[in-house]
Amino acid sequence: MPYSESRMTTGSGAVVPIVWYLLNLLILPVISFIVLLAQFFRAGEMPEIRRAHTRAATFMSVIGAVLIGSGVLLAWLLSGNSGGFWTFALVWAIVLHTSFVLWGIIAMAQAMSDRMPYFPRRWL
Repeated sequence: MPYSESRMTTGSGAVVPIVWYLLNLLILPVISFIVLLAQFFRAGEMPEIRRAHTRAATFMSVIGAVLIGSGVLLAWLLSGNSGGFWTFALVWAIVLHTSFVLWGIIAMAQAMSDRMPYFPRRWL
């Protein structure tokens, strides 16, 4: 029996928004975010699991940009253009970026197993 005939159900497509989320973080930042936003605005016509992953990925993209940007801006306002600022800004951006990538990897595993993402339910 061929392998392709063994699957009885079709996938929910929840992996697609997570792929765009990870592409947004790792390879194509602006283009992938625009595609993710387009999916976010069409989320009403998606299955529940895919809609949840789409909303979570979009919110995480925005939250990440705001946290990284505001932390760097606050550090610059407090210390100016000094060596301490550049050290803090680099460490801050790397730690937060890595954290958001790790969330994306976990969300990918959740999407592949057709489970809801680890995200507050009221925002999904």
